[in-house]
Amino acid sequence: MNAIKLSPNWLLQLVIILIVTMVALSSTLIFTVDQTVLALTIAVIVFMISIVNIINLRFLHCYKAGIYYSQGLGKQYINTDEIVDIHFHSLKLLTVLVVTLEDQKVVRFYNWQFDAQAQQSIKCWYRKKKTSCNKLQQTPCNA
Repeated sequence: MNAIKLSPNWLLQLVIILIVTMVALSSTLIFTVDQTVLALTIAVIVFMISIVNIINLRFLHCYKAGIYYSQGLGKQYINTDEIVDIHFHSLKLLTVLVVTLEDQKVVRFYNWQFDAQAQQSIKCWYRKKKTSCNKLQQTPCNA
């Protein structure tokens, strides 16, 4: 079975951490906040984000049969038959996978790295009309 196991967007996480750090440090100039407490708080947040990603508490795996994911608290599965529409929204550092289900529920996946080949494979696997997909297209498992 073909699978695409996506990794977190580390560059986006780094940018977010840097922005939070800059805002926190600039708040020390405005408010009287102890910089030691602030530094420890930022270090704990960075450590927790890293640990959650390293021990694989957050993951996104796309299979032909469906999407298996966890956002830290519990694992969930979306069956291919439940998917009505799937598309990607791309900004500079951020690509969002948007999945629309039969019950009109929309599930968005932020903070994952999608290259062009992975995006095309995911679109073809879950598209209802497969006419525009290349039958010879194969995506290797990146586990």
